Amino acid sequence: MKTDLGLGRTTVTLKQHNKNWKKLFDEEKEFLLSHFPDDIFEVSHGGSTSIPGIPAKPIIDMFAVVPSLQIARQLKDRLATFNYHYRGEEGVPGRILYAKGDAENRTHYLQLVEKESNEWKNHLLIKNYYLHHPEVAQEYAKLKKTLAKKYPKDRKAYSAGKDVFIKGVIAKALQETGI
Repeated sequence: MKTDLGLGRTTVTLKQHNKNWKKLFDEEKEFLLSHFPDDIFEVSHGGSTSIPGIPAKPIIDMFAVVPSLQIARQLKDRLATFNYHYRGEEGVPGRILYAKGDAENRTHYLQLVEKESNEWKNHLLIKNYYLHHPEVAQEYAKLKKTLAKKYPKDRKAYSAGKDVFIKGVIAKALQETGI
């Protein structure tokens, strides 16, 4: 199965959507749920690899519900045995990030969050909004392509460039859902 999965830590390279990304997510989800049944309760595919038809950095984003962020931090050694590297909050309060793979070839991002957190709710709002509004997903794709050309070696600037658009999507999704 050709996946084109993996990317260096600071690099911004977009790939056309690959239908195998869902299968790779499903496999990793089952692995995590079976190896961490007392600590990881729910796993959802996130980021652009979960949205058909738009380009993405070839890294599978996963959001997983844990009982607490303290437990998320305590999983550090156990997750390390499976090549997950602890990254901490990385500027996003309410989330603990683990990156799978070495710095030159990250393949998965595991974002551990609490069920009632804004990070979990926002992830679901964004994903569902793009899935139900493909025209907005295409606008997002266009922005991503522009930013990737502008910041091919600066992942932080690339991500910061998407921030206003993503916040706007969250606002629209909140308005639409009435949450």
